[in-house]
Amino acid sequence: MRLLGPSSEDEMVAVFLAGEVDSPRYTDAVRALIASAGTDESLVRDPDLADPTANARRRAILEGYRAYERREGLFHGFPRDVAWHSALLDAEEVLDILYINWDWWLELSGGTRRPRDAARRILAGEVADVDLAEDEALAAAAPFAPPLIAVTTPAHMPVVLVEGHSRLTAYATFPQYLPTHLELVLGVSAQMAGWSEF
Repeated sequence: MRLLGPSSEDEMVAVFLAGEVDSPRYTDAVRALIASAGTDESLVRDPDLADPTANARRRAILEGYRAYERREGLFHGFPRDVAWHSALLDAEEVLDILYINWDWWLELSGGTRRPRDAARRILAGEVADVDLAEDEALAAAAPFAPPLIAVTTPAHMPVVLVEGHSRLTAYATFPQYLPTHLELVLGVSAQMAGWSEF
């Protein structure tokens, strides 16, 4: 893992929304909140991180469906002192990222939270309702997808995914599409072990 330089919470929020605006599970909520903010999808698809008003709108959207500011749901116990970075991981390091400690990802991975284990179970037919063609298309789009978002401690162990679980699963299932190196948004905090999903 190599830290490339500083990122910011505003960038993380923008990347998070970019990763979920087209997600089948979250697209309706994100798009409705964008509309209620009186703006359009360029707020998410082409973010201007130098615009404080746009940054505040994106944070309000993330709060609106993910309770980010209240630190509830996915973000329960998420520290407020996170230092955000752009980081470069090689393919093996990407596939070593852990899923969040969430029921579905535990079930998918057989309890290990490891994407490689999820991929093995998927390919062995142990997971129902998987569309391998859809997953392969997701993996093939890796160079064009929003960056994954992950967090860790100052020791850089473990690294746990925050956003991008479907993409990470697709990369593990079809690793031939994973670039040699992948840039992601990485949050580091000595308090990260207090996050409920870490």
